[in-house]
Amino acid sequence: MSDSDRREKLLRAIEFRQIFDDRLDRIEQQTPFDSVYAVDTAESVELWELPEAEDLPVGRNARYSPTPVRTVRNALGRCDVRHEEVTFVDVGCGKGRILLLAAEFPFRRIVGVETSETLCNVARSNVKTVSQSLDGCDRIDVVRADATLFEIPDDAGLFYFYEPFSTDVSSAVLARIEDSIRRHPRKVVLCFTGRGQPDGQGSELEATPVAAAAAEMRTQWRLLEIVHSPDAEFWDSFLYEYVDQGSQV
Repeated sequence: MSDSDRREKLLRAIEFRQIFDDRLDRIEQQTPFDSVYAVDTAESVELWELPEAEDLPVGRNARYSPTPVRTVRNALGRCDVRHEEVTFVDVGCGKGRILLLAAEFPFRRIVGVETSETLCNVARSNVKTVSQSLDGCDRIDVVRADATLFEIPDDAGLFYFYEPFSTDVSSAVLARIEDSIRRHPRKVVLCFTGRGQPDGQGSELEATPVAAAAAEMRTQWRLLEIVHSPDAEFWDSFLYEYVDQGSQV
């Protein structure tokens, strides 16, 4: 690839991200969250902006960008799980918006997994702030960990992904989830939100999200439903359920 082609590709990516961020800003204004709870979840953060950026594996982490509030509530509301009996896990929780919205549901526990110490600290601060006005925040735990090494809770029943990783990393995470299910058989649902990372590559409306490609390639997971976002098609959610291979005919 020539230097000219590289510059053109970079300019296209920058333009795409600007369009994406402008649209997200408009949605945020229509459904405010940060101003309501006095938290910091709306502002996007690029990987290289983090103090520990040099220690984060390239290609294994995407930028932090918030998921629209209505999209999250709509997607979590469609997940068929017994909230009181399961732990909710947000894989790549960033600043913790999803955790705070999950607290609106009666999950037994709510766990956010994040490799960035900076983002973990922001998420914990947000949880502490919201706990003063929203019940259920005492169920939230933010864990700093590499998602591929995270110890899956025995009662984890709903996993949320907002395009946080490449396919190989997502596959490693799913392998750990599958091992946990084999040790402790239970119903498990995966929720992948977003139709492609906003990097200017390919169509905005890819068939399945980047992170969900791992589930598509593994026979243990069956697509249950595509939950259409009330905000924009980009934020559609894909729900998968674990299938016990031994029970199949």
